[in-house]
Amino acid sequence: MSPAIVRTVTPRETEIIGWMAAGKTAAEIGTILGISPITVNTHISNAKVRLGVFKDTALVAAALRNGIIR
Repeated sequence: MSPAIVRTVTPRETEIIGWMAAGKTAAEIGTILGISPITVNTHISNAKVRLGVFKDTALVAAALRNGIIR
């Protein structure tokens, strides 16, 4: 992967990825965190860019591989 890809995510992105790993939808995560599903999807999109992936499952897998979530 390109060295320009950032390998870290923000604390909020980490929190959202954790909920994704637990099987929650953007709407459910939004309700849990008190934010809109659109905001949740924005965080997910930003995290995908930071980790260099394109799919939700790849995001969760990359976060697990990189120790971002357990």
